[in-house]
Amino acid sequence: MKPMTAISQLLFFCGAAGLLGTTIGCEEEEEPTEGDEQDASSSIDDVFAKTALKGGCAIKVAKTGKTSKTTGKGGACPTTVTGVLDALAADTNNVLHVYAVSEQADGAPGTKPDANTPYRFVVAVETKIGGTADKLFLSMLGSGEGVSDTFLEVMSFNAKKGVYAFYDLNDGKWIQEGDGSMVPTAALGADPAFRCLGCHTTGAPLMKELHDSWANWNSTWLSMADPGTQDRLFRRLFDQKERADDLELHIIEGTKASTKARVKKALKEKNLKPLMTQLLCDVGEPSLIASHMKSSQRLGTVSTFSSMLPSSILLNNLFKTPQTGTGPQDGMTDILAMNIPALGQVRVESASYVKALGTIKQKIGGQTGDAMFPMSSPEKSFADFQMIQELFEQKLVDKDVIADALMTDFTVSTFSSARCALADTLPKTWASADELRTKWAESLGSSDLRGAAGLKARLEKTDDFAAHEQALGTYVSACNTRSTSDKDGYALDLLKVMSQRRAEFKEHYEQVVESDWLIPTDNLGSTPGAIRLNGTTCAIENQSAPFIGE
Repeated sequence: MKPMTAISQLLFFCGAAGLLGTTIGCEEEEEPTEGDEQDASSSIDDVFAKTALKGGCAIKVAKTGKTSKTTGKGGACPTTVTGVLDALAADTNNVLHVYAVSEQADGAPGTKPDANTPYRFVVAVETKIGGTADKLFLSMLGSGEGVSDTFLEVMSFNAKKGVYAFYDLNDGKWIQEGDGSMVPTAALGADPAFRCLGCHTTGAPLMKELHDSWANWNSTWLSMADPGTQDRLFRRLFDQKERADDLELHIIEGTKASTKARVKKALKEKNLKPLMTQLLCDVGEPSLIASHMKSSQRLGTVSTFSSMLPSSILLNNLFKTPQTGTGPQDGMTDILAMNIPALGQVRVESASYVKALGTIKQKIGGQTGDAMFPMSSPEKSFADFQMIQELFEQKLVDKDVIADALMTDFTVSTFSSARCALADTLPKTWASADELRTKWAESLGSSDLRGAAGLKARLEKTDDFAAHEQALGTYVSACNTRSTSDKDGYALDLLKVMSQRRAEFKEHYEQVVESDWLIPTDNLGSTPGAIRLNGTTCAIENQSAPFIGE
């Protein structure tokens, strides 16, 4: 099989490294015997260690630098993809769910899959120990020629710690790279404690194409073309693939589980500020959202019939849970549930969108065209959304505080530098939403940051929720008016916003952009933080202009 090429569909775990593996035997000892035994034994007390590696298998715990062993003896200790899959499949308590993703396997003109087409497979495993399929994930690489049997990355939930452990293979030996307990409470901008956190900033599972468009995944929206290889491992995985619709649900539940542990840790440290920062700044890796009708031709002269405009291009999802092709966006609990009727009418004329693609000379994979699904652009990460939903559930923030904060620069749904800067004014900790409101308003009173005065006024006025709804309705209605009265200009402006969001995504999360087939490019020369849509007219303006409520 040819060497694996870098692929970008999903940087699910630690990232592709040149890992080789050979089978190793199991040791006699039943308990950890080397190094810091207490730490090591707690570190390997996770689903993967108790299922595929049960029986005295050696694991090097990178945190301690020591080698420990799983409980029991006589286990198979597999160190290949096939061996791990066989070990899991041999236990009738386990159910394996296989998912496939490839940016070039849609079968569109010019992209028919062949031996060089890259693939990633993800297996979510139901086990007796972990229960649902959100507690154990396996990730493997392949091409249209076959799947590497020596590359395997694992995320496995440790119920006692409430975090995921990250594993990979190195020279035929298992290494636990680290776990979610090592995520700094202040994760924004922190150096990763171990390399997997370079992508999994908050320690949660990551699916870049989360939330219903499932771009590039075998799913409701895409039946992945078969490259026709007879490689045994490829066929084993590809022929069992399921819809990524279901993987989304596993990722969401895994993120919820790991978020609870982060809140618990922050409460113990009396340091909630970094968690609330996830409302104002982009901490977790953003998701890529798109419309739900694949272009009939996406290279050369693009042809699309989709008029769908994902509402997260216009507004943060916490204002109102977006409607997707299969209903409300999964994972969102609609904690604000704002009444914004116009949001259900957002659209863009497909012909105007295609015309604008030509104007900006958009390319994908170096070729003229569009992403697999139109309107592809980043939205704020689910890890950030879930953190705020968890703080709300624990009554550490309320809907008025959330709305007041998000009304800062509200037409910039993600990557708002003005909103993020205000995170510095948050108090370190608090015991209730009312205490947060009082302390934060007091802190804002001595700040000269942009938007501080407006946010302070909103926090001190606890009956302005309806006013926020009205302001947002005015803005979205103006956008809807443009979608009919200025179809071409509106479509071009939206693409300018999306182009900037893509530039911002690359600036913040370059490590998860592994291929030029993931995000379109254009000739706009977009720079982060340059433009926004005006909050009254929905026309393009410079971000240096005052925003409503500043």
